[in-house]
Amino acid sequence: MNQVSGSNETNGKTLFLGFLFVWLLLNLFQAAFTELDPDEAYYWMYSQALDWGYFDHPPMIALMIRAGYACFQNELGVRLIAVLLQTGTFFFIWLLAGQPEKRRDVWVLVALLAALPLFQTYGFIAAPDAPLLFFGAAFLWLYPRFLQQSSWLNTFLLGACMAALLYSKYHGILLIGFVTLSNLRTLLRTPAFYVAAIFGCLLFMPHLYWQYAQEFPSFRYHLSGRDDPYELKHTVTYLLNQPVMFNPLLFLLILKAVWHSEFKNAERRAWLFLIVGFWAFFFWATFKGHAEPQWTGLLAIPLVLLTYEYALGRDVFRRWILRLSAITVAGFLIGRLLLASGWIPLPTEFQNRKWIETLRKEAGDLPVVFQNSYRHPSKYTFYTGERAYTFTDVFYRKSQYDLWEWETALHNRSAFIAGNEDWECTDCKTVETPWKNEVKEFHVLRADSLQVAGKLAITPASASVSVKPGESAMIFLRIKNPYPFEVRQGVGTMPLTFSAMLFDGVQEAPVLILDDVFVLPRGKIGAGATIETNTVLSFPEELTGKFTLVFGTRTGELPPAVNSSPIELILAKF
Repeated sequence: MNQVSGSNETNGKTLFLGFLFVWLLLNLFQAAFTELDPDEAYYWMYSQALDWGYFDHPPMIALMIRAGYACFQNELGVRLIAVLLQTGTFFFIWLLAGQPEKRRDVWVLVALLAALPLFQTYGFIAAPDAPLLFFGAAFLWLYPRFLQQSSWLNTFLLGACMAALLYSKYHGILLIGFVTLSNLRTLLRTPAFYVAAIFGCLLFMPHLYWQYAQEFPSFRYHLSGRDDPYELKHTVTYLLNQPVMFNPLLFLLILKAVWHSEFKNAERRAWLFLIVGFWAFFFWATFKGHAEPQWTGLLAIPLVLLTYEYALGRDVFRRWILRLSAITVAGFLIGRLLLASGWIPLPTEFQNRKWIETLRKEAGDLPVVFQNSYRHPSKYTFYTGERAYTFTDVFYRKSQYDLWEWETALHNRSAFIAGNEDWECTDCKTVETPWKNEVKEFHVLRADSLQVAGKLAITPASASVSVKPGESAMIFLRIKNPYPFEVRQGVGTMPLTFSAMLFDGVQEAPVLILDDVFVLPRGKIGAGATIETNTVLSFPEELTGKFTLVFGTRTGELPPAVNSSPIELILAKF
């Protein structure tokens, strides 16, 4: 009996390690032969300027890519650490599953891991979700060990893991929070828990200081910048995306396993709190805007574990898991092979080289400036080796490009402007691109003596203005030039002007744009200078109610950017 048991254990472990090795090779192959997704190129741009934080995410993804790219200067290098981390994620899940000894049990675990679209996708893509899943699995493995023995080693490892979760993606705070809530009384009575929490906070302080120094761009964006009026489609899309994320063929079986599972001990209660907490939290988030499907990705860990446990000893359930997983895995293998080979007939975000080559030929030696995109300049830079830039206007959200100061290299130079399809440009040329990508055409224009003004800071003297219909409002403004060069108005083929924009709090786009609202004294503002001026604004009589008024710079016929803090504008009879 002992020899049989030992043989089963060896076979079970060998089978899982063999699966990990094959899975690793598959992901390395995919990573090496698949073009970068635009977001991956954006994160690669992060890695070119390492910092303690970035506009959209904490810095873990940048550090990962920097390390991998030091080994291979290609797509594989960008994705190398992400591939390795997913292998580690699977290993921790295997540990959490109790290191199954029987081969039939290992096959169930392998089938579930390989069949989840989330794991298939983040098996080779370099995204913040890869370290989040890895450190999430590590945290869930450490947590019960910390409860059993709050040694100094377990305490500091738990604290370091919490910090790593937050450095990976802000969603890590939800994992920490829901696990804590699942066992709040015990943890609050455990002194080592406070030590772990304080240690994790200390490790995370450099990022918090970076946020403070940059005026909290990430927090403002994630907490308020994504607020939209409620639309039923956001909630419906979220509910439909969850089965897709966790395999539509297996989803009902997964829900059945969760429903019939027992949550008597602290570890299982943590899993339950995670499942209910994440799904409820992001369901609530749909009332504020769109919720990305991968935001609940951490649930893959407890869902796989609970489904695996429920399958043990239930032969019919286990056979259905294996059959449906086999169908899914076969489909994914075919799709991934087509993606890596470039034969896939449908447009995907992994096929961009053709439009990049087309645009590069048009631009010649000029630096390329894209309108309203952090993705296009990132892909362009990665595949051409030439730095590209972006202009962010009122119709698009800001990105890390708005924090970097790279655009200063464009000042007073000629540049190639690549505008979007909807740019209403009088003298633009239309450049069509191959259909196998997200870009159909660019409206392009050569700009001479370009004036860089995106970081001019316009500060209104008053935070609120009230105007009667038919009357004009005089508003005093302070304008600061943070650049080490003077900015001139009215020069070049795309001259600089100033605009005012009104928002009604319902529509994302401005309801009114007023152009040429003031002129700089002497037509320029000196390097590092601050000047004061005023503007007189008139509004249509039919426009009444409460609005938000902002000011911004406008380059040629491009839509204006937002350069000021908001003013509350009241247009009504008193």
